[in-house]
Amino acid sequence: MRAALFAAMLLLAGCASMDKSECLNADWYAVGLEDGARGHSVERLGAHRRACAEHNVAPDGEGYAAGHREGLKSFCTYERGYALGRAGKTASTTCPPALRDAFLAGYGRGRDLHGLTRRLEEVNTDIRKTKAGLSEPGVSPRTREQLAERLEGLSREAAQLEQDIARLERRSRP
Repeated sequence: MRAALFAAMLLLAGCASMDKSECLNADWYAVGLEDGARGHSVERLGAHRRACAEHNVAPDGEGYAAGHREGLKSFCTYERGYALGRAGKTASTTCPPALRDAFLAGYGRGRDLHGLTRRLEEVNTDIRKTKAGLSEPGVSPRTREQLAERLEGLSREAAQLEQDIARLERRSRP
């Protein structure tokens, strides 16, 4: 029982966005800058507010917001959107209108590449399984013929996917 209580306390302590020292010594502009650069929404200030309230510290909301706006400039780029999409991550909804279009264009291109890459992985897995089926002893001539046709189709699809990926990667430069 005590071990479970201790584990729960550690877990809750790990959930706080800032500890006492961070709250007492915070440069709220810098905290906002870092949160914005990581793509966190401005609502993250609420988590900081709750964490620091335990230590009787109130965040500087204006400083945080100014830093957050500046941080978003480094986050909300075509390149960052592309990287997130390529990695299959969820698009950020924190980008201001002036930066959103470039970010989402990169994200869309990255997501397209992510989808093609995943499909190529699936096709290559099917190719390996089909080749394994062809090499099994006792495969009937009809089954062998079906597997060979399947392998041919999968190989064509893999080649097409590789071409599509290369084409999209060349066009992905902003």
